[in-house]
Amino acid sequence: MEHKVATASEGQPIRCKAAVARRAGEPLVMEEIIVAPPMPREDPPGFFPRILGHEAVGVVESVGKDVTEVTKGDVVIPIFLPDCGECVDCKSTKSNRCTNFPFKVSPWMPRYGGTTRFTDLNGEIIYHFMFVSSFSEYTVVDIANVTKIDPEIPPDRACLLSCGVSTGVGAAWRTADVEPGSTVAIFGLGSVGLAVAEGARLCGATRIIGVDVNPEKFEIGKKFGLTDFVHAGDCGNKPISQVIIEITGGGADYCFECVGMASLVHEAYASCRKGWGKTIVLGVDKPGARLSLSSSEVLHNGKTLMGSVFGGLKPKSHVPILLKRYMDKELQLDEFVTHEVEFKNINKAFDLLSQGQCLRCYSAALQMHLKNQQRRSSFCSSLTCCFTMEHKQVAATTEGQPIRCKAAVARRAGEPLVIEEIIVAPPMPREIRIRIICTSLCHVDITFWKMQDPPGFFPRILGHESIGIVESVGKDVTEITKGDVVIPIFLPDCGECVDCKSTRSNLCSNFPFEASPWLPRHGTTRFTDLNGESIYHFMFVSSFSEYTVVDIANVTKIDLEIPPNRACLLTCGIAAGIGAAWRTASVEPGSSVAIFGLGSIGLAVAEGARLCGATRIIGVDVNPEKFEIGKKFGVTDFVHAGECGNKPVSQVIIEITGGGADYCFECVGMASMVHEAYASCRKGWGKTIVLGKDKPGSSLSLSSSEVLHDGKTLKGTLFGGLKPKSHVSSLLKRYMDKHPL
Repeated sequence: MEHKVATASEGQPIRCKAAVARRAGEPLVMEEIIVAPPMPREDPPGFFPRILGHEAVGVVESVGKDVTEVTKGDVVIPIFLPDCGECVDCKSTKSNRCTNFPFKVSPWMPRYGGTTRFTDLNGEIIYHFMFVSSFSEYTVVDIANVTKIDPEIPPDRACLLSCGVSTGVGAAWRTADVEPGSTVAIFGLGSVGLAVAEGARLCGATRIIGVDVNPEKFEIGKKFGLTDFVHAGDCGNKPISQVIIEITGGGADYCFECVGMASLVHEAYASCRKGWGKTIVLGVDKPGARLSLSSSEVLHNGKTLMGSVFGGLKPKSHVPILLKRYMDKELQLDEFVTHEVEFKNINKAFDLLSQGQCLRCYSAALQMHLKNQQRRSSFCSSLTCCFTMEHKQVAATTEGQPIRCKAAVARRAGEPLVIEEIIVAPPMPREIRIRIICTSLCHVDITFWKMQDPPGFFPRILGHESIGIVESVGKDVTEITKGDVVIPIFLPDCGECVDCKSTRSNLCSNFPFEASPWLPRHGTTRFTDLNGESIYHFMFVSSFSEYTVVDIANVTKIDLEIPPNRACLLTCGIAAGIGAAWRTASVEPGSSVAIFGLGSIGLAVAEGARLCGATRIIGVDVNPEKFEIGKKFGVTDFVHAGECGNKPVSQVIIEITGGGADYCFECVGMASMVHEAYASCRKGWGKTIVLGKDKPGSSLSLSSSEVLHDGKTLKGTLFGGLKPKSHVSSLLKRYMDKHPL
């Protein structure tokens, strides 16, 4: 840019040239404007006339009152995301959202809302854009939006880090925390997508897959570490997610959506690995767009969905780190610049970028000027009922023989269970037959008992919370012997697959969890009635029988000194709740927790949060009597969901926590409650954990804009993220050691 102003301009309005967007979609107009001096410490998004532009480098011409961080002549990067350095978010390492000046596409200055520093020569106001408005020879920016940099850094490279490139690199580095040796899939290879690739390369990812409709992007992407390419329009009858699952052997560890389309967020979410896969949303979708996810998939797949603004970077601290890495020749920036245009030809740059013909354009004149001057029914929604089993004397030698015993058989959906005699076949290889000592009723048993259609198979033996003694073992079983006390758990833990060996997942890839009517390894049943008719299994356990057969992957051996009516409680709901706080959310000491639904799972979450050191545990329920029960488990506050007046529950929680709970847990199983939980958690770092099982076919709809901008995490969890064979033993030890559970 060429500049011509009076020598003494401090405190005075400046008349200069700017590229003004007069109307939506029309070419920008080069005209002279008046830029007012800075104030102290210095909404529908489509406002006009407006000065666009938000990636820039500049030299401080003057400062307003109370500005001490920068002085006249300093080289600075104005960045759209405020970083005041004073609020709880800016001081925290967990968030890059500023609570003093929340980011929004505002037409005004952030500190003095409703004011602008721009007017045209007729005195008409011109609106600001993203707190920067760099398509002007001069602009006014709040000090919270400015990062001082070394004047030796080339300005045409430094300005790249004021939005897109930082966003992509930061998303891999800070938001996803990509691990060395991992697999990454990137949807959209524009500048943000390529920056994600660069960030993933720097983090040590070994496989970086690009997805785009333009095959030419692969060659460009190779410069930034891309190893594979998927042509989004050339996958045949397969969805993109299926292609990625096949080439990665189960799904990518990290998926990044960089286009801004809800359909691509779906594909990215479907493409990431069950158990630990993370999907990061970076693309800006059209206003009002919604993202719809299957409630069942959110709960069962153990994936994480996160939005990221400015890649999770804090402008004043992280951008200088990236600039240093560039100067140290570690971070590539030169490759992002594909075109150079003069400021007066700015509409040409719009055309190039709109047509996908360039990554970034910059103004050489501006560079020269700077040289001269030097960013959701709960599994157990009621307290547990335990039943002890009475056993009729059976033959002394039953090993290898069918056993005739009593069972509570669900013959038809919703009808009373029938106590009848059945035949339990001997175990097949890698299976064991168990004599059930104690079992408990969980709400999920009731849910499946009522189901008319699959997965509601009948006749069936329900029950999945129990403890028993091994009666006999099948071939190749070495871990367990006859007489051992065991708890069968619905979630397999084979100990052999990549997931079971990993610390990141509790979902077994050899035997994926499903509400199957069969045993997992052989796909058959061990139950028949006295007429020879098959009776289906339930959740790999079927404990409402005097004897059952369970796969070795679904069994955890325990100390026989542990009371059986307590041990069986840790085979589903209570373990799921405690684990969700301990393992899935990793609740931090001193944090705030909100729990939606105070059934057994919700109360178990409270117990887990208490053990983790949470200082404020808020229970949400329609039954006020639950508060007194909850106090025993650490609940400190109670919100009556039916008595909030005109306020939604989320607003009440935001008010009493001063911004939202750090962790929210949905333990009911309703999409509407997932919405409230998500809305109740704190922007920037809040986590929403879904434990409740919704009805089949239900979906969860979220605002695409909120997912991107709010920096929250949404994650489903099965069995609280616990590995049955290792973590349940830890919980049982804590119980025996008198650590209350």
